[in-house]
Amino acid sequence: GHNENKFTCSICLDLLKEPVTIPCGHSYCMSCIESHWNVEDFRMIYSCPECRHTFQPRPALRKNTVLAAIKSCLQCLVSYCELHLQPHYESPTFQKHKLVEIFCRSDQELICYHCSVENHQGHNTISAVMERTSKQEELRLNRKLIQESIQNREAEIKMLKIEVEAINTSADGADRDSQTAFNHFLQLLKIRISEVQQTIRSSQQTEVSRAEKVQKMLQQEITDLRKKDLEMEKLLNTEDNNQFLLNFPLLSSINTSTDLPNIKSRPLTYFERLTAAVFEVTQKFHDVLKQEWTKISQSEVDISLDPNHWSGTTDS
Repeated sequence: GHNENKFTCSICLDLLKEPVTIPCGHSYCMSCIESHWNVEDFRMIYSCPECRHTFQPRPALRKNTVLAAIKSCLQCLVSYCELHLQPHYESPTFQKHKLVEIFCRSDQELICYHCSVENHQGHNTISAVMERTSKQEELRLNRKLIQESIQNREAEIKMLKIEVEAINTSADGADRDSQTAFNHFLQLLKIRISEVQQTIRSSQQTEVSRAEKVQKMLQQEITDLRKKDLEMEKLLNTEDNNQFLLNFPLLSSINTSTDLPNIKSRPLTYFERLTAAVFEVTQKFHDVLKQEWTKISQSEVDISLDPNHWSGTTDS
């Protein structure tokens, strides 16, 4: 029949093996047409065994992928679906037959020859092998995209690992440097505290020594005055007028200073200016530290990752 002639080589009269289609449109086994043309080599004119059309020079032979892709039953050249396939399973005659697979692109399903005639007339049909070849190429492209996505993500992970390492190294350095800076500052602060304490104690010692010196001087004056007071009392009690008048000039002149330290008028508060100065410095330090600490706390490492970039979406 027509189907049988379509898949039969007119040279060997067998099913096409490695089918090739020559320029006139007829198909042959590659080995058959090559043998036929080898015989015609001496004339340098090559003909089609079927239609006798001639070619010059010798045409290049290429495998007919459409014919080669069609899997047909080697005996009956008919394909079947599950329903129509049963005789090939049940009958010993057909059990070794190789079946053709057809794919209906219109309905996106595998069908047999009978189905293509009965239910899929006018549909876009193709051999399953050819459809697989097409889908296989699409799958390869999708796989390539997936592999590229994997490589891109692996590269991103590599960069993120480097970034994490850099963050850790930078954080360790910042921690170490800040501790060193604060330790130096604390050392300076301790020195200033010690200097203030020394100033206070030195001033304390000076003022106490001055007060004690004045106190000692006053105590000596009191002793001298008490002595004169006793002598005056003794003179007042003397009954001898001559003795009284003789000693009076010695006791009448009081050789003592009336300028006493103005203790009562002096405020009993000390180091007020120093205390105020220290308070002013600490207040300024507190204000500066508060202001600068806000800057420090806001100095964060900017690591921004686009969540959409890591959604893991791939083309399907």
